[in-house]
Amino acid sequence: MRLQIKTLSPVHIGNGEKYNGLAYIANRENVLLYDSNKIMENLTTQQKQRFMLWLEQNIGEIERLETQKRKERDEEEKRKINQTLRDAQKKLSLKEFIENSIRDTTTKNKFNNNFLYSVKAETKIFSNVDIDCFTKQNNKSYIPGTEIKGGIRTAVAYHLLQDEGHWRYFKKELENFGNNYRKELQQISGQKGRWVNDVKKKLTNEMGKIEDTLQNKLFRVIDKNDAKYDLLKLLHIGDTELIASINCLFVSNFEVTGISRGFPLFQELCKKDTVFTCQGFKLENNKTILDKLGFTHEQKWVVSDIKNLLQCCYEFTDRLLYEEIGYFSKLNKPKIVSILQYIMQQNIPTSPIIRIGKNEGYLSLTIGLLVKDKDKDLYNNVFCHATKNTSYSGNFLKTRRIVNLSNNEQDTLGWVKLIIEN
Repeated sequence: MRLQIKTLSPVHIGNGEKYNGLAYIANRENVLLYDSNKIMENLTTQQKQRFMLWLEQNIGEIERLETQKRKERDEEEKRKINQTLRDAQKKLSLKEFIENSIRDTTTKNKFNNNFLYSVKAETKIFSNVDIDCFTKQNNKSYIPGTEIKGGIRTAVAYHLLQDEGHWRYFKKELENFGNNYRKELQQISGQKGRWVNDVKKKLTNEMGKIEDTLQNKLFRVIDKNDAKYDLLKLLHIGDTELIASINCLFVSNFEVTGISRGFPLFQELCKKDTVFTCQGFKLENNKTILDKLGFTHEQKWVVSDIKNLLQCCYEFTDRLLYEEIGYFSKLNKPKIVSILQYIMQQNIPTSPIIRIGKNEGYLSLTIGLLVKDKDKDLYNNVFCHATKNTSYSGNFLKTRRIVNLSNNEQDTLGWVKLIIEN
């Protein structure tokens, strides 16, 4: 079987790396990306020496200011040092060096014509901001098979959690958690501040242990806490084929709704309507193997046919989109609501939608939806206070990420359609 993955919204699949101001030059329309080899190719011997000296001086100044800031005890002086430090950091960019230290048209033209790759800039990109990188190989973009499998896993977890036995077990764990940490849960409800973050970190870590145990219970053979007995070990999804980054990526910033303040965060994002192809897509569903491994009837149903896996994805995404549409309707974001309604129409059992990318498929989201549906009091009084989000009862995930596009347009993030071809 072959799997096609069509993006229905911008998507960011990160690799943990960032481009800083020394790795790109941004103009009104494009972002040009460089590595150290490309930079050196564009400089003369004399300019290379100037560049290294310029780097040494600027980095030295930044380190000096950081040391001064750490040692300063007066808050007013510390604020002044911090502003000077920010100004120094802004100057540490490739664009700053070329325009203010070199000032040579020939060199500037070289940089405009010799780069690793370029992508469209949907919004204004400042010359010194960090840009989260999209996953690439040889500067070509792809979606890892593990990312798709993670999205499917989230949906399967949602399906399996609806089994009464699993729900009773998890509900009891949450009730015990609520009793053990009643004081802390009452303290942080509706509160903000560093002390709240410290308490929430402790609660989140403890809830994480419960989630890990639950995940093993959902996906593994009873009494066999071993990855080789994991249910989705039977599902094989390879990485997609590579696509030239210039054809599928753009750079923009996103905003986080539901918070009073923030700062621009920039990412490389895959364009909407991009189609990635994965040739290595296979489900090992031999009945004899399933029986021999010792999976439950419900677990075996999930992997007995690819249609059942797709059905799980369809059901979970339908519930998730319902939640998202309600959230953005309350925020009075009609364009985002319209986009989500279109995505919901595209979600069908034989070709479902899943959500992938950073923070879009983690298990807490699955569990949170189910707890909210099954027991609102348990969600409001316990579960929502033991996640990384602000502890406000009632809202499921108070914040959302939306990406800013040109012409003051916005879009939601992370939605892809799975298309199976025999």
